[in-house]
Amino acid sequence: MAALPFPAPAKLAPAGAGGYYQPVTARTPFFGPLPERGVWTALSLTRAQFLAILALSVALFLLVGGPLWSHLHDGHATRLVVSYAVIPPAVLAALARNRLARPLPVLVASVVIALVKLVLTAGLLLVVALLGR
Repeated sequence: MAALPFPAPAKLAPAGAGGYYQPVTARTPFFGPLPERGVWTALSLTRAQFLAILALSVALFLLVGGPLWSHLHDGHATRLVVSYAVIPPAVLAALARNRLARPLPVLVASVVIALVKLVLTAGLLLVVALLGR
């Protein structure tokens, strides 16, 4: 028997209508699940706690004093202070819930979340400024 010009399927499904066998292919999802471990694990936070604190802080940055896109050229001091000031109490509450509230972990987690927020909000501000031209 001559070799096939293409690889033979590993498994064939039973014949359907028309009597043809269909190859069975493994289907992988387009998006996989979010990782269970990440920077939040090293900070003694759950993924949900880390993302909730980050989302709250970014939302406050976008909305305090009116929507950012409506007040693009106004001063941002209030929105910056409020959005960063909420991080340490939120981290303290999350770590207290995890029974790990100590000064150093609260400080480290607050700094990491503040740095991630800085990158996100700088990018958002840049995008809003470029789209607002």
